[in-house]
Amino acid sequence: MGSVTESRLSATNPPAPPFDSTRDTRYFFPSEGHAEALSRLLFLAEDRNMGIGLMTGEIGSGKTMLRTVLHARLPAKTHTRVSIENSLLDFDDLLLEILSQIHGQRLRATDYPDRYTRLAAFKRALTEQIAGLGGHLVILLDEAQQLDLGTLEALKGLTNIASERQNFLTLILIGQPELRTLLRQLPQVDQRVSLRFHLTALTEQETREYVRHRLDVAGYTGDLPLDDEALERLFKASRGIPREINRICKIALEHVLDEGLGRFTESAIVTVVEDLRRHGGLFDLGADPL
Repeated sequence: MGSVTESRLSATNPPAPPFDSTRDTRYFFPSEGHAEALSRLLFLAEDRNMGIGLMTGEIGSGKTMLRTVLHARLPAKTHTRVSIENSLLDFDDLLLEILSQIHGQRLRATDYPDRYTRLAAFKRALTEQIAGLGGHLVILLDEAQQLDLGTLEALKGLTNIASERQNFLTLILIGQPELRTLLRQLPQVDQRVSLRFHLTALTEQETREYVRHRLDVAGYTGDLPLDDEALERLFKASRGIPREINRICKIALEHVLDEGLGRFTESAIVTVVEDLRRHGGLFDLGADPL
């Protein structure tokens, strides 16, 4: 009969940091909501004729990780993918960034000095370099709640570049819930949104599975080193928001190792959450996070 693996956290178990805020897609956790969001967005992009999609979610809910996974899952042979993280750019600068990503090199603003030349270059690349070869352009625009109304309307105009039978591009707007309010100010854009999805927080059971998943990816061996009481405290303090779970667990892991506890205990989670709240390091989760 084989020996039972000891379920203890140590300096070498796991060997890699499990709760760092990175975009390593191995750490993507397909909760019910995240899996559905990914499935819908893949359908939107692969359909090619739905125009504009919208995904919203609270701060830290996993939108950027989803964008990264979506970008990776779309086949490069059929989909030219453009991912934009900084939505504070105006439309002209966005056009230059889109062109740069399409061409795979940083283009100089002086070569495309105005909107007319950039639009002409974009239309040429879209119709000849992408759609003309059977491809489709997908633009993933993160933090889209930062866009001004004029830029949003101009972006919608890009989706008008199409043939009689086929759209040439899909625009996916990703942002915080206020993005929905922003879109309602532009009915001509809002009515073009074919697919909408709001990313919700994890449930308590999903929070347990999320912690397990990240530990597994980091190389942890053994049973889940998370007491039921600790899980309850973690879920209540984080509200199931992945970024907050990571923040709490990253510091709690250091506390567990320093104290030689070997597990995430209730007291370890409480200690970390109280410290984060005291120093303003935890997202505002209400008056009583514990």
